[in-house]
Amino acid sequence: MKLFFLTKALFLTIIGTILLSGSALAFTELDGKKTTIEEQVGDGKWTVVEVWASWCHACMEHMPEMVKFNGKMDNVRILGINIDGQRGKPEALSAIEEHKIPFKNIVSNSIEINAWMELNADEGLRGTPTFMIFDPKGKLVALQPGQLPTASMEKFIKSKIESKS
Repeated sequence: MKLFFLTKALFLTIIGTILLSGSALAFTELDGKKTTIEEQVGDGKWTVVEVWASWCHACMEHMPEMVKFNGKMDNVRILGINIDGQRGKPEALSAIEEHKIPFKNIVSNSIEINAWMELNADEGLRGTPTFMIFDPKGKLVALQPGQLPTASMEKFIKSKIESKS
């Protein structure tokens, strides 16, 4: 059994490295410019990342709450990672327009984000939406699959800020 998990981890690491270094599957901004998650987090602000898809009912149901949460805390930004992939970008843009999503979104796909999460969070993508919280230095401090009330995100971030005071 241990050999299976070791083989799986090695396989995912190799595939993840190939995928994340390949130009066709790089994380991209909506305008097509390559980016990374690491470029989007840190810089002295907390970052709440929502991994979402336009076809995900739970994501679209929760999105109005995220839109209202945007800008509520001065030291927090929101980043959406849409996993519709490059082919699904028109659907993602339609969802962004429909829900009037004001925060930045980048495009990925489920394989790419799963590989990133396996390498950086020691946990794969279990579904959408999935939330990740990064501290002001860009360190991943929380990961939660499923809908997550913004009040819980706010409480978590405030507790981390207070514990450092």
